[in-house]
Amino acid sequence: MQTTKKAAVRQEKIRDLLLSKGTVTLSELCQTLCCSEATIRNDLAKLEKQGVLKRVAGGAVANENTPRNSVISKRLKEELEAKNQIAEYVIRNIIKPNMIITLDSGTTNMALAQKLLDYKIPCIIVTNSFHVASIVSKAENIQLCLAGGCYDPEHGSFHDEVSDLILKSYRSEICFLSPNGVDKDGTVTNSGLSENSIKKQMSRQAVRTILLADNTKLGRTELKIICYAKDVDLLVTDAKAPREQIDALTAAGFTIAVAG
Repeated sequence: MQTTKKAAVRQEKIRDLLLSKGTVTLSELCQTLCCSEATIRNDLAKLEKQGVLKRVAGGAVANENTPRNSVISKRLKEELEAKNQIAEYVIRNIIKPNMIITLDSGTTNMALAQKLLDYKIPCIIVTNSFHVASIVSKAENIQLCLAGGCYDPEHGSFHDEVSDLILKSYRSEICFLSPNGVDKDGTVTNSGLSENSIKKQMSRQAVRTILLADNTKLGRTELKIICYAKDVDLLVTDAKAPREQIDALTAAGFTIAVAG
């Protein structure tokens, strides 16, 4: 009974760390909780089975079932089916083996990263997303190029001048952007002010730019402009996208593919 209580206390502390940080490493947990790696691995396995977290190489990350007061945690819970539809469409219709692709820190790109892992597609991924990096880091057939710098736990990403400098040294075949708004005037916008310049840089460094925007993003306008319809090769949305929004965005110059 005592052992069970101790395990419950440890697992609650692991939840608390995920609530505050979004990601924890195995070594950090061992040091914080004064436990062996084997004990922590058992705790993580149990919490993953409960849906509290997702185990990754060297630790664990919060998932859509981990309540967390941050921008990215709120977005993780929204339109999960739509994001998976979009990611599945991209895997089946756009991604080719051994491509070089750029993924921004949006949650739809997290879904795409998971699909790349699940389907075992060999590729090179350039990203500033800690969560995307955590997902694909254990894949033997994916080469990860992380645009690091100062980490922003609110957005789960790196997006300072160091990140910008790193991105300038890479060239990719496709940049997948997940914006917060795509409006009928042909403007692609973002609400994360600090991330905006990184998204712009990612698009500039790619041969093609593809937007991944679920139905809730269509017809919306946020504060910061990323790019315009003329800069975008394709917009992929989900089956719940209203017909009138698709028609309006097509008239604005977007080429649109509907997943699902």
